[in-house]
Amino acid sequence: MIAYNKTLLENTFLVEEAIDLKKSGFILDENLNSIKQQLSTLKTSRNIFVRAGFFLLGALLYLSIIGLLFLIIMNSSSDFETIGFVVSIIGIAILELLCNQNYFRHGLDDAFIIGAQLSFYSTIVADSDSPIGAFISMIIIGLAFAIRYVNTLSFLVFLSGIVFLISFLLIEYTEISAILPFILLAIAIGFYYIHQKFKDHQKLYFYEDVSEWFFISTLFLGYVSVNYFVVRTLSEELLSADYSKTAMPFGWMFYILMFAVPLVYIVYSLKTKNRTMLYIGGLTFALSIVTFRYYHSVLPAEWALILSGLGIFSFVYFVIQKIKTNETGITFQHDRTNDTAMLNNIEALIVNSQDIKHAEETQQSTMPFGGGGFSGGGSGGSF
Repeated sequence: MIAYNKTLLENTFLVEEAIDLKKSGFILDENLNSIKQQLSTLKTSRNIFVRAGFFLLGALLYLSIIGLLFLIIMNSSSDFETIGFVVSIIGIAILELLCNQNYFRHGLDDAFIIGAQLSFYSTIVADSDSPIGAFISMIIIGLAFAIRYVNTLSFLVFLSGIVFLISFLLIEYTEISAILPFILLAIAIGFYYIHQKFKDHQKLYFYEDVSEWFFISTLFLGYVSVNYFVVRTLSEELLSADYSKTAMPFGWMFYILMFAVPLVYIVYSLKTKNRTMLYIGGLTFALSIVTFRYYHSVLPAEWALILSGLGIFSFVYFVIQKIKTNETGITFQHDRTNDTAMLNNIEALIVNSQDIKHAEETQQSTMPFGGGGFSGGGSGGSF
């Protein structure tokens, strides 16, 4: 199912972990070089700028192929309806060739992964009267690309297709579009349950990054589904209502949920020691404050800043007191993955201890004690 050699793919992840350990000071340069020499890996790039450069190169190559194809079709007066599918097939063929050449998260392969999908989706939308076909194709092709090419963006396309399809069906073919926020919240809860069930599965080791972004998108979907600004905007569009002079029905409930969901994220992240959820909880709580002030300027800006600063200080102080004694997970103590002076001192201590041990062994090897030699044992009868 995966397009890459699994042994090379596993070696690639192992080398990346070794690089992270080297940056954190847990292993030395010679250890990292030894690992790189022993393990054959895929052609990948961790430098975001290098990867972006190769992505642009791949995009230009793909666009050149599309332009040449257009010229051929224009000269032959062929049908233009199937050109999108032809372009997608060409992109997939080149992508498979790059996979056979062991290109993984390199930049070139990213360009063809994105280009092949965009051309297919745009063709579906152009040839059909309803976007349902595009949403279904996003679900099927997005999941297929995510599994075969271990691609995170394709999996996000798959999740977006599910959300868009359910939302479109509720809006166009049912009379219960008013409960769409609660449906989206239920979808987010379902996604979270699926993530928790499969996140530690051994067979999904290659999809660790996909799982992480699945978790992040799930948390944001749960928050966005109850955000007052989002709900009010959707209500005005779907119900053709104007809430500029009148209050939105059940608006107070979405105000409460808008602040309750981030607080649940923060409290639960502290309980489970989940750093990602803590960051998202803090970000969404800040967005809730901005949303509330967008509709209700209760205080002048200067007083709002002062009070919010005091509130943040109080909250941070409480969190520090809560986690300052933690040895694992979220803790206020020094991050052991940083290259701190403490790690350098420990490394020097280990090296010095090895030198002392080696010196003691050398002295013992040149100073025999058995048999009563120069050591004065006397058992051998000589001085």
